[in-house]
This record gives sequence, C-alpha cells and structure tokens, in this order.
Amino acid sequence: MLSTEHGFAPRISRAEFDHEATLFLEKYYPEALQRPMAVPILEVARKRMGLRVVEKHLSEDLSILGQMCFNSGVTDIYDKENDEYIRVKVRYGTIIIDPDVLAVRNEGCMNNTVAHECFHWHKHRDYHIATSIREDSKAISRYCDFMMLSEDTQSDWTDVEWMEWQANNIAPRILMPLDQFLAMAQKFFTEYHDDIDVRRSYYSARAWLKYSLSEFFKVSKQSAGIRLEEAGYYF
Repeated sequence: MLSTEHGFAPRISRAEFDHEATLFLEKYYPEALQRPMAVPILEVARKRMGLRVVEKHLSEDLSILGQMCFNSGVTDIYDKENDEYIRVKVRYGTIIIDPDVLAVRNEGCMNNTVAHECFHWHKHRDYHIATSIREDSKAISRYCDFMMLSEDTQSDWTDVEWMEWQANNIAPRILMPLDQFLAMAQKFFTEYHDDIDVRRSYYSARAWLKYSLSEFFKVSKQSAGIRLEEAGYYF
C-alpha cells in the first residue's frame, strides 16, 4: 500500500508483518516455509536475489551495521587502519556489512542485518531509486540498530523512518517464519519438561527456549525472545 498523503514509501501495518515475511520467502526461499530450518540468508541474498555482499567498516563505533546500495556510484566507508572515512565505488545491488557485526556481536546479528538489507531491496528499491533520480543523489539505506521509533508518533514519521521500522520488524520474521517457529518452540518446550538434564541446566523454560531457538534459527537470543512474546509465549 502506498500513501500519497505522507509520502511514497510503502505503509505496512504491524498486523501485516508476518504476511510480508511469507511473501518474501515464497519468492526467494520457499523451502523455509515447508519445514523448520535456519534460513541461509547469505545464500538467499547472493544466489536467489542476485545481490553482492561485501564486508567494509561503515563507522568507527559500529553505529552502522549494514548498508544497501540501490544504484552504482560512490559511498563513504571507514578506513580503520588510518582512522578516516574514504570514498569508494560501489555497484548497484551491493549490500555492505560491517565485519565487526560478526566479530563484536554474533552470527545472529549478522544474519538479521543481511535480512534487513534484503527486505529493503525487495520492498523499498523502487522508492529509493525514484528518490535518487528526483533529488540527484545516491540511493542507499543504512541500518542503525539503535534507531528507536515510538509507534505513537507514526503520523509524524518520515518515509525513511517508515521503511526502517518495517525492515527492523520483518527481518526477524523472515529468519523465523511463524508456523515453523511455533513448531520448534513447541518441540523445545516439550523437551524442557521431559528432560531432567535440560531443567538442571536451564533455570526456566523461557531460558531454554531462547537458547534453543536462537541456535536452531541462527538468530540472537534477544531476537528469539522477542519472537516468543510476539507468538504468544509468556512465562
């Protein structure tokens, strides 16, 4: 759905997030909708979507995790060795991931960053390209995971804020499709109550589920915990 009142970025409601994640997977990796699995999001990006994924430092403080380049041109990256920002050429359809996302954080954060940028390409490419032509600018989107948006102020959001909110919330759903996630959550919940060794190692079913689901789907424990709450698992 496009809004002409506040801008031309897609307006997707929270209730549509799982549907959007399903549409993405139906197009690029339907296997993940057939049985529970860890979505190989790098493979999806490179082989199914035809995107180029490279590693470059994007900021000196890891405030920028990833960047989607919607057209060819130049962009700024951070030269860690010389402590300065430099201009480099980039190609249309390139995802830049800061290598510190994996080195400093974890695999789950890296997978979420790639999924975030893939969704931008899938859903927001036309907007960014059209905007760059209209404004004669470089079409990029940068993922800063500290961007906190209050949904109470949605009427005041910019197009960029709408699109970041969408990618922030839909990326984890791409990595953890709802039906498959619920199936694995039930499996691990049963294991917790049936296996005395598991109960001795984990002080609560929630802790066990967060650990097991994050390991299975290759996401962060925080992301798995949020998905549990969204799916209706309260402890």
